[in-house]
Amino acid sequence: MMSTKHYPMKSDIREKKDSYLLEINLPGCRKEDIKAYVDKGYLHIAASMNQEREKSHGKFLKRECCYGQYERTFFVGSEISQEDLEASYKHGVLKVKIPKTPKVRNNKTIAIEG
Repeated sequence: MMSTKHYPMKSDIREKKDSYLLEINLPGCRKEDIKAYVDKGYLHIAASMNQEREKSHGKFLKRECCYGQYERTFFVGSEISQEDLEASYKHGVLKVKIPKTPKVRNNKTIAIEG
């Protein structure tokens, strides 16, 4: 098993006209196993990938797939709150849209669509 220190969440960041698009590869994760929130100017992403049981699926001869708990943070600035972010998860890729100019909203969490 690999720990959070050894498995970086692979990501791409694109600049668009009015926003940034953060794409994080999370193959093997279910949407409900991903958590995202903003705290003190940082976007925190946490995900868990479950290990398959050897008893029911056979003994591994080689293992390259990772499982466990993983976390990563991205600086988004103190003016951005989690209400400003839009997130979706599809085909193992988490996409988070970060506006260049924060919006005014009343939500308390980042909703992940998909």
